[in-house]
Amino acid sequence: MTLALWASILAGALALAAPLIIAGVGEGFVERAGRLNLGIEGMMILGALTGVFVAHVAGPVAGLVAAGVVGLLLAALMNVLVYALKANEIVVGLAITMLGLGLSTFLSQVWIPAGTTNVSVDTISSLDLGALTDIPLVGPMLFGQSPVVYGTIVLLAVAWAVMRFTRFGLQVRATGADAASAALRGVRPRRVGENALLIGGALAGIAGGTIALAVIGSFTPGMTAGRGYIVLAIVIMGRMTPLGIALGGLLFGFLQNFSLLSQSTSIELPSEVFTTLPYLVTLIVLVVTSRAELRRQAARLRLT
Repeated sequence: MTLALWASILAGALALAAPLIIAGVGEGFVERAGRLNLGIEGMMILGALTGVFVAHVAGPVAGLVAAGVVGLLLAALMNVLVYALKANEIVVGLAITMLGLGLSTFLSQVWIPAGTTNVSVDTISSLDLGALTDIPLVGPMLFGQSPVVYGTIVLLAVAWAVMRFTRFGLQVRATGADAASAALRGVRPRRVGENALLIGGALAGIAGGTIALAVIGSFTPGMTAGRGYIVLAIVIMGRMTPLGIALGGLLFGFLQNFSLLSQSTSIELPSEVFTTLPYLVTLIVLVVTSRAELRRQAARLRLT
């Protein structure tokens, strides 16, 4: 493949990885606090629809904010169902995913009836840094990206700093490690878990809005295509750390963009191979990292 094609693959990988990393950072907080959000897919798809709807009226930035609010509201609903009504967290998460998928399809059909032209909105424009963008290979990848990509890098740095240096980060880690011991030291595990899920929900909504507003510019039912579950896999692969989540998101983004571009080259393989490649490699890496983690846990138990 040519240098220009590799530049397109790498630049596109960053753009495709951004929503996965955004949602992954949020889920990292959730799982560090000892909770699990299986409703990410529903939050992302409703965030995507809300983002496009609001962007159609008020612009893409307002659309991203609205997408985050929707994710926040769904996370608040999950907190009520789990803590106040004592519902099973896994069941609630799956129900929110099904709610998001069904409701987004219904509302999109009400807004854009069958047979009418789909609504397109302005996407968040990529930055043009002049001569820097023209640097071979590196230029398009690092200096010709959407502001969302650069915002994702800032988010990773902030998440790392919060988790490592703030009282909230310490409380999240303590709650996830041993909620009972954390409570004895004055931490309120329920409040920490609720706040972590609210952060995760807001970022999941923003991630869905990013898919619609920074990549595609329109809404299609089911457009998240299982990315919510990929986020869960990335968080596990990355051991809930910002750096690990970033690497997992970049891996999936690279494989997904490589599969799209390779279909237009002379590589003679069925298109289904390229379509399934990102998910297959993610599954293999997930299995390998999970087995390695089990071995480490077993070793620690033997030492104790």
